[in-house]
Amino acid sequence: MACEVKIFGQIRDFKKVQEYFGLGHDENWLNAVNYAVSPTGEMIAFAQGEKLAFVTSCWSSQGENHNTYSLSWCGELEDANQIVTSIACLPMTTTTNLASTSSVEWTCVALGLTSGLVVFYADNGKKLFSQCCQEDPVISIKLKSPPRHSEGDSLLYLVYGCCVCFIKGQDILATLSNCRYNLQRGALERSSAPSVDVVPFQKYKFKQVRENILNDAAISTTQRPASYDHIVEQSIGFGYFAKVQETPPQRAQILGIGAEPYLGFFQAEEGYKTVSIGEVAKDVIGMAYKNLLGGLFRRAPEKPITPEENPLPVPYKEAPMRTRCRLYDGKRDGISLVIAPGRGHLAAVTDNLDRVMLVDTQQSLILRVWKGYRDAQCGFVQVKEKSVRGLKTHRRRALFLVIYVPRLGCLDIWALQNGPKVAAFNVCKSGQLIYVNHNPLTAVSGSGLSRKPQAPLNQCLFLDPSDGSLKEIQIPFHYALSETNSETSRDIHMLRRLRNQLRSINHGESIDDANLDEINQLAQELKTLEVRQQCVEMLIKSKKLQPLVFKRIIDAFATTSKNDDTQEFQEFTNQIHNYKRLTDLYLSLSQSAIEQSVEECEHEPILPHLELSDGDLVTINKLVLLLDNGKDKPPSAAQREVSFQLHSSHRTEEFVDYLSIFNIDKPNTVTLIPEKSEKFGSISVALLGQFFARSLSFTQFKKWTSQACLSSKDLLTLVIWFWLEKPFKYHNCDEVVEDMSATYQMIYIICELAGDSLNDYAYNAISPWWQEVRELLLESKQFSGLLVAIVCKIVATDFWRSRREGSCDECSLNGEDEEHWERISHDEAQWGLLTGKLEDVAVLGAILSKPLTCRETYGPEMSYDVPDCSLKSIISSGKGIVTELTAKWLISAQLHPNKIIEITPPENEIDEEDNKPDKGKLSTQAATEEIEQEVTDVDLDKRINPAKESVEPVLERLSLLRAHFPFSLESGPLLSLMSWQYMVHWSKNLSSLDYMRAALQCFKEFRIPDFALKHGICCMLWNATLKYPLQAAGKLIQKVGRLPVDKMCQQDLEMSAGKVPEFLELTLEFLDHFSASLEHDKRDIRFEQSLSEGALPLQFLALQQHHAMPQLLQLHTQLCRVLHFIAYFQMRVPKPLTLVFDAVSNKAFQADINKELPYQLPPPDLVLQQQRTEFLCRVVASTMDLIRQDLHQLYILDHVYYIGKVCELADSWSLDKSPILRRQIVELYAFGYDAEAQALLHDICEDEELGRLLLEIAGRRLNLLSESSQSTFLKIASVGHQLLAYLDNLKEPLTEQNIAITFNKPDEIDVTALDKLLGQAYKCLCRRESKQLPIIAQMYNAVRILQH
Repeated sequence: MACEVKIFGQIRDFKKVQEYFGLGHDENWLNAVNYAVSPTGEMIAFAQGEKLAFVTSCWSSQGENHNTYSLSWCGELEDANQIVTSIACLPMTTTTNLASTSSVEWTCVALGLTSGLVVFYADNGKKLFSQCCQEDPVISIKLKSPPRHSEGDSLLYLVYGCCVCFIKGQDILATLSNCRYNLQRGALERSSAPSVDVVPFQKYKFKQVRENILNDAAISTTQRPASYDHIVEQSIGFGYFAKVQETPPQRAQILGIGAEPYLGFFQAEEGYKTVSIGEVAKDVIGMAYKNLLGGLFRRAPEKPITPEENPLPVPYKEAPMRTRCRLYDGKRDGISLVIAPGRGHLAAVTDNLDRVMLVDTQQSLILRVWKGYRDAQCGFVQVKEKSVRGLKTHRRRALFLVIYVPRLGCLDIWALQNGPKVAAFNVCKSGQLIYVNHNPLTAVSGSGLSRKPQAPLNQCLFLDPSDGSLKEIQIPFHYALSETNSETSRDIHMLRRLRNQLRSINHGESIDDANLDEINQLAQELKTLEVRQQCVEMLIKSKKLQPLVFKRIIDAFATTSKNDDTQEFQEFTNQIHNYKRLTDLYLSLSQSAIEQSVEECEHEPILPHLELSDGDLVTINKLVLLLDNGKDKPPSAAQREVSFQLHSSHRTEEFVDYLSIFNIDKPNTVTLIPEKSEKFGSISVALLGQFFARSLSFTQFKKWTSQACLSSKDLLTLVIWFWLEKPFKYHNCDEVVEDMSATYQMIYIICELAGDSLNDYAYNAISPWWQEVRELLLESKQFSGLLVAIVCKIVATDFWRSRREGSCDECSLNGEDEEHWERISHDEAQWGLLTGKLEDVAVLGAILSKPLTCRETYGPEMSYDVPDCSLKSIISSGKGIVTELTAKWLISAQLHPNKIIEITPPENEIDEEDNKPDKGKLSTQAATEEIEQEVTDVDLDKRINPAKESVEPVLERLSLLRAHFPFSLESGPLLSLMSWQYMVHWSKNLSSLDYMRAALQCFKEFRIPDFALKHGICCMLWNATLKYPLQAAGKLIQKVGRLPVDKMCQQDLEMSAGKVPEFLELTLEFLDHFSASLEHDKRDIRFEQSLSEGALPLQFLALQQHHAMPQLLQLHTQLCRVLHFIAYFQMRVPKPLTLVFDAVSNKAFQADINKELPYQLPPPDLVLQQQRTEFLCRVVASTMDLIRQDLHQLYILDHVYYIGKVCELADSWSLDKSPILRRQIVELYAFGYDAEAQALLHDICEDEELGRLLLEIAGRRLNLLSESSQSTFLKIASVGHQLLAYLDNLKEPLTEQNIAITFNKPDEIDVTALDKLLGQAYKCLCRRESKQLPIIAQMYNAVRILQH
């Protein structure tokens, strides 16, 4: 309960406003702008030059306690030559119902300009109204609100350099409301401002004496003066014999500051006017002239002015202000003036001589002067006294003066009128102190009374540009009380001494008895309840609170408390006693109390020991083997002692957190706060860790907890949280059993403390006590949760058996039934289910918490985050969570997918019939125990003989997981999840094709019974990952007509140009798997019964997918094949998609692959078939580059492979493959592979076109031979002129119909091979007696001549 500067609001767009004004480089930019804050805090207005910015409060999604402001509108004045000189925010409320409690309806922003114009804007930036009252710059715009319970009206006044203009609040409110209403209805054009009548105003002028300068002015009061004060003023002003009015006139007192005078007190009275002798004479002569001459010359009387001639009403006449008194100081200039809230009896004035003056506005006196405040900014804060509960008291009010010094970055708070400085804060040096002293502008009801005005939410605010926040200044009322006569002030002084003493202890001073006694004495001196509450609040908030110090202070409060029957005192007393109990419990469990209680341990009563079953021991041993990595060694006794000492050094922060988790409001009862459960683990470790480490007396523990009034249920919660938070670091089973025995004894003691509440339930029903424990164990994230569950199960069984032995019904059972039947309760059955689930989850968490890597890794690496394997998380995350987590673990282990199939047990085959569920369950349990035993034996064998080679560790753990989750970890669901993870990871980085290749490897390992899963996951992956990259690749190649350059591929496909052919090849492989899984049988998904419903598993969604349309699947395969040919062979094909596909097929590429088309795909026409054939022939020509030859061997397999792919595409298009095979043979002859071409001639019919092409190749070879020598040419030419003409035609430039050969030198031509080539050409041409037979004959003769 000290003075505080708290955040009132956060301005999100503070930097945007600064940059909008062009002042982003200036730290002190607020000094260059005008600003105003609404008194209700919903709006902040900024203005600089002709620019405006409105910041309004908005809703924040972060749930903050303070307001949040955002930039709602920014703009400029209509006249760019105008400059804003002043600004004010006026909240408007038009409701006239006195009982209405509605908030402010809207906010008006008033702007004063250099031309004297006053412009009013709505909060949405729309201009409402403007009026000029004086052609001088507007110094300030202010609103004077009437005091509470008064009949007065609000008064808006404009301060100019020579006058002050008054506007009644009801007049301006009605005008602005009408303008806003018309603007909302759209009656006015947006580009024009509303045109309304001039608002009536009254102008009061200052007397211009000695060239005085006015810097600011304000109205201190608008009330009528007292009769006596009025008589005294009239006597002083007009003499002893002056005639005085009986009723004082209505007047407003105005304070003006500036230069010559420095401070002036003026009065603006209604009807007051000074008249000179000259003005009287002028009026008399004028009236006489009108009466005499008008009667003689019969002049018509003057016509009254009609409303049409003068539509605007004339404002009130100007009137001078009466000067009450003035203070002159030649060197002093007044800078700013603020009026205190309420009746305005006080004012604060700052000047150019670093002074701040406190002025009494009623007596016209300067009460106090503060020095050393240069460029100060002032504001008043009014604080009300808190009322006492149950008593109706008159609330007192205290006034404080806040002074902000920008140069020092200091914010001082002074108590008024003669009080001391009560607080000082260091704040930002570039901030601004904002003072608001008016209420919302409200309407007047029919009775003449205004609605009860609401005080401003915050009269004094600090605008901090360092963090863009608006801060409020909170001052407790007791800071205004006198230190000599106030008990509260005395306690505040003692509290400061106590705080200083605690601060010295926190800074390293040792805690001895002298310091503790002094702290106890200071705490006893605190008498008032309010200060004691503040002291306790201060201690709880301290992060370095010492338990011994807190105990001494609480003991002092408990022993020196007064008898008071008020409710607030009783609540505080209950809190003190509960704090005392908690502190005693904490200190009893600390080291000092531990050493004192060691002697008492010798007389410790014997408690029952923990008896574990063989199954529990096997489970514990299995966990130890799985979690022990063999690297950590057991810590020695010395190391444990050192860690304990380090732990005790941080006890202060733990103690504060320890106190914060308890509810101490109830008398004689301490309970845990459920909302702070996130701290239970760390606090229980700090509280009980030392107790278990020292093996203390459980009898003493029972005594301490009973004295603390801590409920047994909450105590058991802390004990369980202690073990749930404790890490599982054991190296053998004996260590685990030892800790479990200690836990068993403590829980047994707590159950004894619970008494009858433990057994307060019907026989053979579920115990509410243990049900809450089981719900808590569901959230266990550590593997210790299984150990605690086993211990709690044994304790619950022991107490249930003791209760059964005491039951009369159970005693009547004969002994023979007890020998043959084991009686178990409903609670024991629930414990059995819980421990079984915890065991499964513990094994799952133990294996998945340790990522492994296979000896023979496969596939790319993927990051692995250790999952949350708490029982609650596993059960509530859906039935597919186990499969998903295991698939991620296998991927991180880089296990080859085929090994998952090899280790699948035969009983998990999906096509196996399960006609006998009971026997199947028994066989599953037997297999589980057998596998667990094998894993345990293997681990033991590895420890005994480490040199012996063992099987893959990943496979061992996978076998153990399948023993606990046989259905979730079948090969089909695992492969589905692994392929999904790979493909999703690839979709985030398309250039990493290794992940896509790993997913395709998973598809290869699917068994035939799992093809339904395979087909469903292919549908999902196609729509999620492959569809859009393939469409992008098609559009890009369609646009460019070839494989694009690297930059375009990176921009559209997010992969380099070199990886596009590989991507298309992998996509083809995916489509092959997709097509192969079209024919599949029905597949059912099974899950373990312990897994509950939640998010739908991926394998279930895969089975829900519609079958893919074979026609669309084939069409996409053809598309991908075409794109792959173009990209792989670097072919140039303009508009390939429109070349080999019709318009309907191109439209079908955009459709979903598993939805039937609403239209039929037409059969291809002859032109399209011809284009497809020509395209495939070009592909065949491109495959010739794949043939490589060295000195001994010819590598032609790649060429054969792609020729097969070309033929597959031709079959898919229903094309005649003869032209394609003919082109292959011709290209082989052209490249010189005559033997390979001759072998293919048997697969094609010999036609004239093939003969023509072969003859052309033979002619080109013969032309090359003729160039070897002149004799060779003469031999060829001697055969005949027809051959010579044919060879000359072949020397012309090549066309698309010609075939080029790859021979470059005549030495490369084999005449014998040429002879065989001519023989093949003759066989093709001789059947139809072609015209080229003579040429073949002459060419044959020429070859024969060359051979000889």
